[in-house]
Amino acid sequence: MSFPELIIELISKYGVWGIVIFLIFVIFYLVKVILDEDLSAVWRARVYKQLYKISGKSSLEKKYIENDICGRINLARRKMPFGKEHLPKAIRIEWIKSGKGEVTPIREGEIIIRLDPAEAQEKNVVLITNALVKQTSLVGIRYILEKPFETSVDLNLVKKLLEEIGNKKILDWYLKNEYIPTVEGSSEVKKWNEKLVEIDEKGLFTRLLLVELDEYSKRVAGKLRCEEMFEEIAGLVDFLYKISTKAYGQEVPLDYITRNIKTGAILVGETSKVLLQAERYLIAFQHKVKQQFNSIYIMVWDKEFLGNIDKEVYERFTRLTENLDQNILKSFKVYKDFELKYICTDYKGNRRKAKIIRYIPEYSSE
Repeated sequence: MSFPELIIELISKYGVWGIVIFLIFVIFYLVKVILDEDLSAVWRARVYKQLYKISGKSSLEKKYIENDICGRINLARRKMPFGKEHLPKAIRIEWIKSGKGEVTPIREGEIIIRLDPAEAQEKNVVLITNALVKQTSLVGIRYILEKPFETSVDLNLVKKLLEEIGNKKILDWYLKNEYIPTVEGSSEVKKWNEKLVEIDEKGLFTRLLLVELDEYSKRVAGKLRCEEMFEEIAGLVDFLYKISTKAYGQEVPLDYITRNIKTGAILVGETSKVLLQAERYLIAFQHKVKQQFNSIYIMVWDKEFLGNIDKEVYERFTRLTENLDQNILKSFKVYKDFELKYICTDYKGNRRKAKIIRYIPEYSSE
């Protein structure tokens, strides 16, 4: 529907007030674009792209690529729920006539990225995404990590960002030219990658593992590397891998306690336990609080198919899992760090609605 046709339809349906509401919405959106530097960059890219198509000037093509890449990657990074920091505040792109693209840190939070205009945009996007992942993730603990693990985390973070950008051509280029060759080229990287992929399919890669690694970096800041540090991190990965690959009815550890990591999980997914023994989850939460955990996660895996089998049971299941959060906040001295809803894949390959909530007991911030 064209813009004039939309105006006519609004007038016919809602009269003058329809136009007023529409204009208010447009003004609100324009203000949002103006105030959001990354959203503005995406819109500038669209303008430059059309101007480039008309004129064919390489200067306009460069401006299109610069704004498109930075805007989309920044917006994608902001959607990634790990840690508290976004991308570097200052990203400057420079163009070189030939040679290999390169990334140069200027100072904390600022980098220069040099791109060759002769290269395909797919390669330029991947170059920038790789650079930003290395600049903004695992900060403070890279000196602790063994290289295969570090490489695997970076590979999957780049993949997640490119998936958020939503350009299949760029993602395919990355998988074919970097992700798959790197994974297949090292048995150690492949081993770690298999675990991280399973954790990611359960929705726990960015929503839990990277959150805890970010917190871990604060606890070990300034400490010299020792073997125990990487063992703690490797153990956390194994802990989450067991949860992620847990079969129905299988028992797995739900507490992970080391010198620098004390976190626990409560799994809410078995319908009978929720409906008949809802209080057991509060007892489990109380147990973890007494152990003085630094963080406690509630993981809810929604049995959506119940809605097709027994609508009443499904609605009760949903209501009880929602009430669990309210009862926790009412019964314990904790604050809710975040609550994230998403879609994940279970051990049978079925897609399911899921939710993860992170709680911080008050004593952990003392």
